[in-house]
Amino acid sequence: MRARRKSAFRNALRDHGIAGAWGFAEATFFFVVPDVWTSWVGLRRPKRAIGTTVSALGGAMAGGAVTYWWGQKVAADTSRKALTKIPAVTDAMIGEVEQEIAVSGPASLLRGPTRGVPYKLYARAAGLQRTPLVAFLAWSVPGRMIRFLAVTAAVSGIAAVGRRRFPGLSERRISTVFWLCWGAFYAVFIPLKSRRSRDS
Repeated sequence: MRARRKSAFRNALRDHGIAGAWGFAEATFFFVVPDVWTSWVGLRRPKRAIGTTVSALGGAMAGGAVTYWWGQKVAADTSRKALTKIPAVTDAMIGEVEQEIAVSGPASLLRGPTRGVPYKLYARAAGLQRTPLVAFLAWSVPGRMIRFLAVTAAVSGIAAVGRRRFPGLSERRISTVFWLCWGAFYAVFIPLKSRRSRDS
């Protein structure tokens, strides 16, 4: 029993650690969202998965603060060129985010998830325009957490329904479907977003 508890604790610590690190990475230069990990945890441990969204948020806010600082310290053209090297990020998209921050301030963070605009672009623009860091981080909470929770809860729910309706479905097949869906999403999203941003 004691060994089982230790193992469960280690597994939980690992899940939260990966969520936090992934959130940080995606807020800087990684392009895959931490929702992938939190929803993966949700396939088997929905309650823990909800907790990992908080860890992902913490990591994202830390990464956002780093990108905010980078946006302040580095020349605008230099940071813009660096970000355009990230998949699905275009020069036009960066310009749109700069305009949104200039007009609406950090509240514009709420629009990002609905349009597939990376959080890092808002962090960089907020730093560039000297938006108060406290305000930026405060708006980061709903700007990040709403999507983290929605995606993680949705995947957890779909997996639970699938197990009830198809009791013979193996965990291996569930996992395969999960990774195929995320792979298909990025295979479509990256070229589509890049093309739309260039055309806008």
